[in-house]
Amino acid sequence: MVQEGKKDFKKLEEKVARIKDLKEKVEKLVELGKFYFVNEKYDEAIGKFKEAIEINGNNAEIYYNLGVVYESKNLREEATQMYMKALELNPNHKLASKHLEKIVGK
Repeated sequence: MVQEGKKDFKKLEEKVARIKDLKEKVEKLVELGKFYFVNEKYDEAIGKFKEAIEINGNNAEIYYNLGVVYESKNLREEATQMYMKALELNPNHKLASKHLEKIVGK
């Protein structure tokens, strides 16, 4: 079972690496980051979200997802920064606002 999971990750990584269209690449990096997150591979998830930010640093959803990972790792300051950035890019991002309130207690 563990070996199958490793193969799945590797296949996904290879597939994302071949994508040339930047918008599609960002979408797949975010998907891969979420996949790593739900499999509790937090450092790998952070890496994928950061890769996506390098391509498109104006996407609130990426910062929100990165905040969720940091929050899960109990990195409150980093999570707060990511939620604030998500809200800077999209002031109506309800989930980022909700998570930020939970962390800072406002």
